[in-house]
Amino acid sequence: MRSALEGEPVCVLDRILAILETVRESHGTTTITQVASATGIPKSTVSRLVGELIRQRYLARADHGVVIGLRLFELGARASTPRRLGIAAMPVLAELFNATGEHLNVAVRQGQDMISVISVRGRLRPAPSRAGVRVPSVTTALGKAVLAFTDDESVRSSVMTGLDPHRREQLERELAMIRLDAVAIDRCDTFPGVVGVASPVLSADRFPVAAISIAGPATDMDANRMMPLVRHAALALTRRLALQVA
Repeated sequence: MRSALEGEPVCVLDRILAILETVRESHGTTTITQVASATGIPKSTVSRLVGELIRQRYLARADHGVVIGLRLFELGARASTPRRLGIAAMPVLAELFNATGEHLNVAVRQGQDMISVISVRGRLRPAPSRAGVRVPSVTTALGKAVLAFTDDESVRSSVMTGLDPHRREQLERELAMIRLDAVAIDRCDTFPGVVGVASPVLSADRFPVAAISIAGPATDMDANRMMPLVRHAALALTRRLALQVA
């Protein structure tokens, strides 16, 4: 990590890279004060640049500071996936694909959308999504699976912005059911003719870190059959991620 004694980065790009590198090396949440101390950049400048990086989604606000944002994952998703999630997910997706032959996705929430970080092409043509693609949280099975386990009311309100009172009430009831079953369904609301079934991937404290989904043609995909399969896959991915941390 850069020390303040090494001198302040001069150009704006150097400062931005120094900030991102400092946040990355923290392996968690970092404060403005800590970034300023580590980089030698004036605190007021760090605050201004961090604000812009948050606006551009390269950083994200956390309870006690800032963390790396998913924009970096989004930009790199077509070449590679977030390493930890990718390593844990691949065997789970292979088993799920062998059981279903359908289009599979692992996605994470960013703002009001879900970003696909891993995509396995199934029989759907054209494929409804691919790695790096953003889809709306409010309609997709992936998004609803994550929203149902999101305790932050500000996040839920942001996602529901623009919904009329009836649709909002309907979605709230749906999310309550998803919390009971750990399975969400999108019946052609996002992509015409495509049914999606998803289940959340949770941390040890039941925070939704991602969701995994199966998507197939509405004409012949049995959502009821897919529900226990995707729920089992999400639990398996949850366990594999926990083992990586242990």
